[in-house]
Amino acid sequence: MIFGVLAMSLATTEPTSAVEGILRARLLERYPAVVRWEIKSFSTDVPATFADAKVVQLGARSAVQIGRRVYWYSVAGFAQAVSATRTVVPGQMLNTGDGQLAESNIVAANCDPVLDPTLLNGKRARKALRANEVICAASVEPRPLVARGEEIVVRYVGPKVSLTTRGVAQNDGIAGDSLLVLNPRSHDLFRAIVSGSREVTINE
Repeated sequence: MIFGVLAMSLATTEPTSAVEGILRARLLERYPAVVRWEIKSFSTDVPATFADAKVVQLGARSAVQIGRRVYWYSVAGFAQAVSATRTVVPGQMLNTGDGQLAESNIVAANCDPVLDPTLLNGKRARKALRANEVICAASVEPRPLVARGEEIVVRYVGPKVSLTTRGVAQNDGIAGDSLLVLNPRSHDLFRAIVSGSREVTINE
């Protein structure tokens, strides 16, 4: 444990006490990307001894128990992470330009952050994102071949004719899925099979 604290001091400010050092070592295990810590104790009487100290909570509010007493700390841990460059609604498609690397408090984000803006390509938002908010890996998901609400190509393939038109997908779909499509002119609904990116096919 002591060796972990010493190694961590190379990347951040020295702990102000042995108890804080124990807390930092556990925090670094949970947040290995952090390069700068800001840790403030809510107590002024944290004992110097740490023989029986144990970390009982990790996060923006962390706690160390010594004997029967629990000591609370305010924790901020900073690292390069991807934050949103604009407000994004759930289901919205993402690309590299929707994120930027910046030093952020990833402890406050309470998640595993996206660390490279290029990883947003081919993804969409699972939840709303605010501008400058850290983008969590769990807040994005792979974009399906066809996404609900987007305009898609509809191919009609018959024995003697092949037609192409446009429609609006009413459901998400991956290759081979049958989903509802809206004809934007007649407002009729029909079923088609997902056959490619933003493309469905009707075979007769």
